[in-house]
Amino acid sequence: MADNKNIGVMSYFLSPEARLTIIVPVVLYNITFWYFGAGSALLVTAFYSGLLEIFSKQSRSLSIIALILISGSAHFLYLNGYTFFGIKQESVFLSVGGSITVILVFCFYSLIGRPVVRTQAENALPSLKQSPFYGTEKYSRVWQEVSLVWIIVYGLKGIVVVLLSQDMPSYVDTAVFLDAWPLTLLLIAFSYYWPSFRWSSTQELTK
Repeated sequence: MADNKNIGVMSYFLSPEARLTIIVPVVLYNITFWYFGAGSALLVTAFYSGLLEIFSKQSRSLSIIALILISGSAHFLYLNGYTFFGIKQESVFLSVGGSITVILVFCFYSLIGRPVVRTQAENALPSLKQSPFYGTEKYSRVWQEVSLVWIIVYGLKGIVVVLLSQDMPSYVDTAVFLDAWPLTLLLIAFSYYWPSFRWSSTQELTK
């Protein structure tokens, strides 16, 4: 990403990778959910992910679809009377469940050496593989740093939402909103600029 300053954060969302692994499954899940319920939405999204993996011409990370499926499973359990941490409010449950899902998926992919953000970025921006840092320990470490920040931030988000729901319930809806898309967009921006900053600082030190 440091090699092409003209590529912005929104470039990822305009890429075929984003359409196939984020936009389509999210839209598919939500449409099916509203018309047929959580169970059908899970089945349809899982079927789509299977087709994507079978017919894909390149190795794709299904981590985003995994996030959708796990979050959807948590919502399905909630609708059937299962909760955790004594949470009764649906928006709070979905927010905390989403945080736990992100932590689980990001931890798993980081432990197997395939950080979620790295895989998505490389598929969307093939020029990353032309970076002088590609394949080096430095390159891998930077993406693990990005993944760790996502894990920590979502962990803090979950804790804050649970505490607010218990101690200051009148503020919890605002917190849930701010911790949804605004937080995700901030983390996506961080995931773009942090590697660029780290690699450019290394280049300066080696001059």
